Amino acid sequence: MEKNLHKVLDDVMSKPGVTGVLCADENGLCLGSKGSVDSSISGSLVNLMQFATKLETPKIPILRLESDSKDILVRSDGGFTLAIVRNNKK
Repeated sequence: MEKNLHKVLDDVMSKPGVTGVLCADENGLCLGSKGSVDSSISGSLVNLMQFATKLETPKIPILRLESDSKDILVRSDGGFTLAIVRNNKK
């Protein structure tokens, strides 16, 4: 599984504008990260998704955290949470 995860992370990192990617399990444990994302935020991202899912049931929401310099897109599915950090094009 680890080889497949690293391949997915590498594939996401190769997309234009992507500067970081993180994958966490349902308990907030960081399973892998690459680039400009801090792996210590994995638990917080999973918690945010758990709250968002309660608001948006039965759909699985996509969270977008936006700042002046970057966007973080977060989605959970199948027990995993994926966060993608992109340059903000403002």
